[in-house]
Amino acid sequence: MPIFHPILVASLLLYFLPAFLARKRSDFTAIFVLNLVAGWTFIGWIIALVWALSSEQQRQVAVPAQPAAAPPPASGTSFFCSACGKACEAGARFCTSCGAALPATSR
Repeated sequence: MPIFHPILVASLLLYFLPAFLARKRSDFTAIFVLNLVAGWTFIGWIIALVWALSSEQQRQVAVPAQPAAAPPPASGTSFFCSACGKACEAGARFCTSCGAALPATSR
């Protein structure tokens, strides 16, 4: 009698079929443990098989929306703040970004 009887090998392959089918999934370890621990019960084996064959849900990652960039100011109507470097409208007394006092220009 051979050591690895064909019926024993076929039984082990059938027993671990859910784990084999789930080998490329991210939750393979959980399916394998369920198959190993509860696979001897018919219900545990069915649950592991259904879990292995179910489609893996794609994880939804929320990406914050980028605010639209403000159009560049028209030349001659704006200048840059000496404190923060942001564009300011001509005639403004304070920077709208940092609040620094702007130099007196022709207003």
